[in-house]
Amino acid sequence: MVAPPANQGAAKGKDLRVLLPFSCDSLRIPDDLAEEIGAEKALVVGPSSGKAKAKVRPVEVGRDDDGAFLGRGWPEFADACGVDAGWLLVLRHRGRGVLTVKAFDTSSCLRELGTRPSPADATTSSKDASHRPQFISVLRSNSMEKMLIPAKFVQQYIPKEHLNNHKAIVYGPLGKICPVELEMNGSDMFFAGGWSQFLAFHGITKANALLLRYEGNMLFTVKVFETDGCQRESTRKDIRMQLCIKEQQESPDPSFQKHRKNDWPCSDGEMKLKGSLTCLDKASLQRKSGYEIGPPSWIKKKMNTTNIKRTNLPADFCYAIGFWEGEACTVTLKTSLSSTRSWQVRVLPYKNANHKVGAGWRRFCRENGIKKGDICTFNVIETRLWHVVIARR
Repeated sequence: MVAPPANQGAAKGKDLRVLLPFSCDSLRIPDDLAEEIGAEKALVVGPSSGKAKAKVRPVEVGRDDDGAFLGRGWPEFADACGVDAGWLLVLRHRGRGVLTVKAFDTSSCLRELGTRPSPADATTSSKDASHRPQFISVLRSNSMEKMLIPAKFVQQYIPKEHLNNHKAIVYGPLGKICPVELEMNGSDMFFAGGWSQFLAFHGITKANALLLRYEGNMLFTVKVFETDGCQRESTRKDIRMQLCIKEQQESPDPSFQKHRKNDWPCSDGEMKLKGSLTCLDKASLQRKSGYEIGPPSWIKKKMNTTNIKRTNLPADFCYAIGFWEGEACTVTLKTSLSSTRSWQVRVLPYKNANHKVGAGWRRFCRENGIKKGDICTFNVIETRLWHVVIARR
């Protein structure tokens, strides 16, 4: 269960997020959040009304023997927002003492502050990620093998045609691609096959709580909160990767729709995934950088005479998928996961620069007939196992 926070030495970071149970008279907050605010007052952003701008309310940041709390001004904020008992809040420090608030009602679903519940409260087409459909899961023992998705969430945001596929993609805080099977039990829907492997990979236990955001086309991103309410920081370097949600919603990838059951997690936890999970438009491929990256973990490159001979990868991308800084490694490339054929390439790190793909790369290009203008999409199945999809010019 999510408990009122105590100071447990959580790592501080920019834009610190905390998950807390709502209380009306005052709100207990982690000491880390109070320290990051660094003042006796916080500015809490309230709900907007129609076209009117959101109001900013000053709220006291106090301390007593039990720790830090939001005091004077908090009851008025809560009343204006219509927050009720049993709700959960996610507070985010935006810097300079400014706090924004997300509220999750007793169904565990995101509720727009100051409004009545409505399917229009959040939409997968929203350009503002904070308004996309989201729900909280406070993990329990029976959530470790399969996890219930709130019925209200399923009814409002999951199209029936997606339910029939019985599959989803979960993208974790470490950039891990995790295919998960959906299990239906009457009107209830669960993350099932592959869910326990996702939790194990990320070290998530029943002491944690999760915030899941629906990006559309059965893709969910996950944030993890610790027992003190603070969001867990990634142990790998953060990388801001484009989701291309609009393209995914309008043109779901046919290869995703055609997954067969044996393309998904096996009983031993091995991850198998066929096809490309990319969603780039033609214009993005013309950018001078020559590549695009995004979650689930992939990188797409347009080939030219230079990178057919030798190519490189952004260092941040390599660190995000699990490479160790300063260490060379061997990556296995496969053009078909159903085939036993593969190619090994050596990835060499350079300090403060891109990683070079060295020995084995020319052979891979030659034996797969890669030419100028072809587009190669590297889907990261495991840190050192990549599925390469080649789109001929």
